[in-house]
Amino acid sequence: MKRLLKMILSRTSFILLLLLLQIALFFVILTYVSQYRIISVSMYAISIMIVMYLLYNEENPIYKLSWIIPILLFPLFGGVFYLFYRQRNVSKKQLNKFMEIEKERNAYFHQSQKHKIDHNISKYMNYNNYISDFHTSTTFLASGEQMFEAMKRDLSQAKKYIFLEFFIIKHGKMWSDILNILKEKASQGVEIYLLYDDFGSSSLTSNYKKTLQSFNIHTAVFNPMRIHLNFAMNYRDHQKLVIIDGKLAYTGGINIGDEYINLEHPFGHWKDAGIKLEGPAVSTLVYNYCNVLKFTSDINIAPKDYINSDFDLNTKQSMVIPFSDNPIDQELINKNIYMSMIMQAKKEIYITTPYLIIDSEISTALKLAAKSGVQVNIIIPYIPDKKIVFMVTESYADELMHSGVNVYQYKPGFIHSKMIIVDQEIAMIGTANLDFRSLYLHFENSVYLENKKTIQDMHDFCLETIDESVLMNDLKPRPVIVRILKVLLRGFASIM
Repeated sequence: MKRLLKMILSRTSFILLLLLLQIALFFVILTYVSQYRIISVSMYAISIMIVMYLLYNEENPIYKLSWIIPILLFPLFGGVFYLFYRQRNVSKKQLNKFMEIEKERNAYFHQSQKHKIDHNISKYMNYNNYISDFHTSTTFLASGEQMFEAMKRDLSQAKKYIFLEFFIIKHGKMWSDILNILKEKASQGVEIYLLYDDFGSSSLTSNYKKTLQSFNIHTAVFNPMRIHLNFAMNYRDHQKLVIIDGKLAYTGGINIGDEYINLEHPFGHWKDAGIKLEGPAVSTLVYNYCNVLKFTSDINIAPKDYINSDFDLNTKQSMVIPFSDNPIDQELINKNIYMSMIMQAKKEIYITTPYLIIDSEISTALKLAAKSGVQVNIIIPYIPDKKIVFMVTESYADELMHSGVNVYQYKPGFIHSKMIIVDQEIAMIGTANLDFRSLYLHFENSVYLENKKTIQDMHDFCLETIDESVLMNDLKPRPVIVRILKVLLRGFASIM
């Protein structure tokens, strides 16, 4: 009851209520003006033109259907609502910033890329101006608790600067411990920059940024929630990064909240994972961080001032490619890497994701792999954090299982790690879920790697998780009403 009351009285609920009132007012006005025949005919014409536009543009079919169906059901309002809501309201100033940032990153890539590799994924990453590095070590971190302790040790040893970026920051022991270290480091003259997403961190007060700034922590809030309809509000910063002195970095599924280290259990045991990088590849993450900071705020720090070049380049490691993805350039890097890895598989694929809401291309690739004799294993939660969204996940899982894909549910609770391992040879781990929001709408970051030891640790993580999981085929069939709901909700998959 206390939790429900807190959610109802939260800043997010207040803003959502005001947005719903705007939508209601929008429809009331349209209903009134539609009494005039010329306006009514114009609104129908707009809906027809929007449907024609959607049919012939290059967007994903699922996205098209999620708009075409409601427009056809409500032709009087649908087209006009699409025009108001669907526009990508990234300001011209932000777009100019983005273009400047891309030029800086591209120049750094052309200066730094030393290796020309005959390797499909590396070539694709080169096309997108991301560096393939062979001098960076990787360490897999098999739980939020393990990553938290490692981060605290390294944060305490920072000498020059600390960069932090999280989708969610919640008050609790985890944040309290990290904040105490940050305060101490700031008092020692270490530069500290913090970026957090306003929606993901909505439990923080709107003036919390000022509190952090009073501790000499340079703070920016990504895409602050506004009380007006704007499709760009869907663009969230889902990245999770800790960078220390340009030497090492952490990323993965872990945000800052006590559930991530199992001090709280809202959905049973929270199973998560991350990765630590040490070496020149961290420079790519430095560029990524500085660029997002510049894109979303007035803080403008030059990445080149934070690059560390003091690395031993004589010791060769396996290939590592850190990269970021965003909804602005429409490149869909995370999705394309997923596709490429799935299509390369010869023996086995392991995927962990909290949500499984995929487009027809990824679905077809997974089905084809399974039908071609590849053992495809996907691990999702048993206890969901969002029940309605999970019904859609189950719907996609059902479809994949009919083609021979093994879908496991992590019985102790909620699995939040995001990774794919193919043939124990190549892997990717990062912040992107296997769903529409991560692959199409969010700012994300991931690491593609080929380090045998790290991949073996990731593979062991998956096998241990499967030992604690149950095959969805073995579960009792859902009630009829739930199965009907799953079919209906799937029509809204692209906005889940």
